Amino acid sequence: MRIGFDVRPFLKEETGVGIYLKNLLFSLSHIDQDNEYFLFSSSLKDRFNAQKIPHFMKMSFRDFHYPVKLMNFLWYKVGWPKLDHFFKEKLDITHSPTPLILPTHGKKVVTVYDLFFMDSPYKVDRETRNTFVRGIKSSLRKADGVITISQFIKQQLLEKFSLDPNKVKVIYLGIQQDYWKDISADELEKIKKKYDLPRSFLLFVGTIEPRKNVLNLLNALKIIHEKHKKISLVIVGRRGQDYENVLEKVRVLGLENWVIFTGYIPEKELKGFYHLASLFVFPSLYEGFGLPILEAMASGLPVVTSRRAALPEIAIDAALYFNPEEQEDIAEKILIGLKDETLRKQLIHKGKGRVRDFNWRKTAEETLNFYLSIIGE
Repeated sequence: MRIGFDVRPFLKEETGVGIYLKNLLFSLSHIDQDNEYFLFSSSLKDRFNAQKIPHFMKMSFRDFHYPVKLMNFLWYKVGWPKLDHFFKEKLDITHSPTPLILPTHGKKVVTVYDLFFMDSPYKVDRETRNTFVRGIKSSLRKADGVITISQFIKQQLLEKFSLDPNKVKVIYLGIQQDYWKDISADELEKIKKKYDLPRSFLLFVGTIEPRKNVLNLLNALKIIHEKHKKISLVIVGRRGQDYENVLEKVRVLGLENWVIFTGYIPEKELKGFYHLASLFVFPSLYEGFGLPILEAMASGLPVVTSRRAALPEIAIDAALYFNPEEQEDIAEKILIGLKDETLRKQLIHKGKGRVRDFNWRKTAEETLNFYLSIIGE
């Protein structure tokens, strides 16, 4: 079986879809010695790091000097050229990690990470809005198989589109085993000094965009400071669409000395943040899965999060929940998560148990079996 992928989602910084695709491919390379993999990358300026290429037994990798936006226009608007063309081979199946199919002569699989761009189109960037909202219906109709990362997203798909339920497969994401490993005191101290981290802090991990609801988290932090105790908030993630609004909110609330922005940081250092923090807070309004809450759980960090979208499905009883639109409720649950030692121990214990249900090898095995079912093997 010849399987094609567009690996551009983890060409540079790895977030969301990029993390999913990278871990899926590396796990497939560990379990699959029979099939042949065709990996495509393209950018005018950036070249794919050789260390980020999975070591398949049978593989062809192509890295072209074509602009990213040009390739996106040709593939998602024109439907040309076929991915097969770049390898001069007919591919049996091509898997896109986004809801938009990749042009190919073979079977087509897409992964739908979430549908936030449809539910709240003006809370995503213009390119995502114009490309995904306009193209998803046709893409799902043409796809031979659709992978979703939670039952929540599958249900949304079935409600919004006339899809055969048998065509849609839920395959959970995994989590790297390294998150269970302890980090030395020396390494933690290096990370603490490098980022000038306080002794105690709340941690948020995610791109700073409207759906992550950081503005309301800041409102809750102000309530905590006024009524109870002062504690810092560390925000780890790319400066997305909502960054300037968040900066202004910090200024208006007078929290300049209590909020730390690190920007995107390497995964190795991110693990240290989970081990140094006092509590992980995830106030997102919409998540198709919520990988950071699993990373926190595996690191032994208690989690308080939104009771929205897929988050209760993933965390079950291993997190403390709040209404993300009620800043008083967010503040109350954060304080409980900081002060109630019995609850903290319960959340840590349940979190470490829950997170063992998710691993990338299982994700890869179920995905490979799905490919085989689609081509009839």
